[in-house]
Amino acid sequence: MITTVSLVGRTNVGKSSIFNKLAKSKSALVSEFEGLTRDIKTATIRKDNKTINLVDTGGFYTSKDDNFEEMILAKAFEAIELSQIILFVVDKKFGISPYDKEIASIIRKSNKKVILVINKIDVKTIEGTSIFDEFGFNEKIEVSSEHNLNIADLKNLIFSKIDQDEESLEQELPKICVMGKPNVGKSSTINSIINQEKMIVSDVPGTTIDSVDTKISYKGKNYLFIDTAGIRRKNKTVSKEEKFSVIKSLESNLNADLAIIMLDALSFLLDQDRKLIEKARDNGRAIIIVVNKTDLLDKDNKSKIESILKTDPIFVGLPYCFISAKNREGLKHLFDIIYRVLENVKRNISTNKLNNILRKAMDAKSIPFKGKFRPKIRFVHQGGKNPHVITVHGNSLEKIEGSYKRFLVNFYQKKLELLGVTIKLKFITSKNPYKS
Repeated sequence: MITTVSLVGRTNVGKSSIFNKLAKSKSALVSEFEGLTRDIKTATIRKDNKTINLVDTGGFYTSKDDNFEEMILAKAFEAIELSQIILFVVDKKFGISPYDKEIASIIRKSNKKVILVINKIDVKTIEGTSIFDEFGFNEKIEVSSEHNLNIADLKNLIFSKIDQDEESLEQELPKICVMGKPNVGKSSTINSIINQEKMIVSDVPGTTIDSVDTKISYKGKNYLFIDTAGIRRKNKTVSKEEKFSVIKSLESNLNADLAIIMLDALSFLLDQDRKLIEKARDNGRAIIIVVNKTDLLDKDNKSKIESILKTDPIFVGLPYCFISAKNREGLKHLFDIIYRVLENVKRNISTNKLNNILRKAMDAKSIPFKGKFRPKIRFVHQGGKNPHVITVHGNSLEKIEGSYKRFLVNFYQKKLELLGVTIKLKFITSKNPYKS
C-alpha cells in the first residue's frame, strides 16, 4: 500500500509552496491571499524504491465569510484520517496562533506519525523556533519553501519514516467506481454481485451519503468496488452532507481505474446523466455504461434504449450492458466487459503503431491551413494511461482547430479499438532555433 503524506496547517503558512517544491510541480496555486487552496492536490513521489502519495489540503480556519470553510475543513480532516504521515506546517514569521494550537490538538488525537515543519526560517525573529516546542512533537525540521532551504532534507526525513515492509508495494486491486443518480440501484447491484446485504439498500433516494468500498472476487480475479452517493442536479443538492457526498463521488471517480455509470431503464438518459458522463470523460477514467432495472422493460423499449446507446455521440467508444440487480441478471456479461476494459487500461501502444495511424488519419483528412500557414505534426507517442494520452510533437500545433483535434481522437479511438478507454491529445510545439 502506498503511504499517504498530508500537508496540514492554517492558511498562508506555505503548504502549497512546500508541496510544489517536494513535487517539483506548479499544480498547487501559490499566493499571499488567504484560503486560496480550495481543493485537495495530490502528487506521487518516488525515492529509493519507495513511493508516497503527497497531499496538499486547504488551510484550516479561513475567513468567516468563506462559504468553502466547512468543505475545506472536511477535506483536511479526511486527509488526516487517510494519511499515515502528517506534515504539520507552521509559520516562524507569524509565530503561534490559537488556530495552530487547535490544529496541533486535532493532529495529536489522530495518533499518526507527525513531522512539525517550521516554514519561513529565512525571517529572523526574537523568539526563534523554540516557541513551537510547546506542541510536543518530537520530530521537527526548519525549512524555507521560498528559498528552497532544507527541502531535500525534509524529503529524506519523510521517506525515512516509511516502514521497511512498505518498500515492496503490493499490487493494488483495480478500483471500480459505481456512479449514478440517486435510486438508480448502485448499492443493489453490488449486493447482487456479492449476493449479500452488506450495504443498506433503500427506496429512499440518498441513503448512501459516503463512498463505501467492497472487495469482490470473480473468477479468480479481485476488484475493489466503490459505491458512491447518488449525484443529484446541482440546484437539488441543498444539504451540506449532500454537497460533500457529490464531491466525494467525483473524487472517487478521479481516483478509480474504471467508472461504471448506471442509468435507470425507466428514466433513461436525463440531463444529470449526461452531465455525469461528461464529467467522467473529463476526468479521463475508463467508463462502462450499465442500464439497470431492465426486468421492467418490454422488448420495444429495450430496443429504443439500445438504439440510443449505439447512435448518441455521448456514448461513442463506451461499452454498455443491460442488467437487473433485483433478479441478478446480466452480471456475468458486466464482468466480461470489466475485464476487457481493464486490460485496455493497462495496454501499451508502440510508437510505430501510433505514427502509422497518424499517417492514415492525415491521408484521410489533411490538417487545415490557419491563415497562410499549415500546422505540421512530426510524430506522436504514448504519454500516459487512463486516460491514454497521445503526445503530439510538431510546429505551430496551437493553430490546429478543435474540429481536427476531435477528428484525430475519434480516428485513434476507432483504429486502436480501446473500448471504454478515454483518449486525450497533448500537443508540444517544437521551438524554432532560428526565431531570434
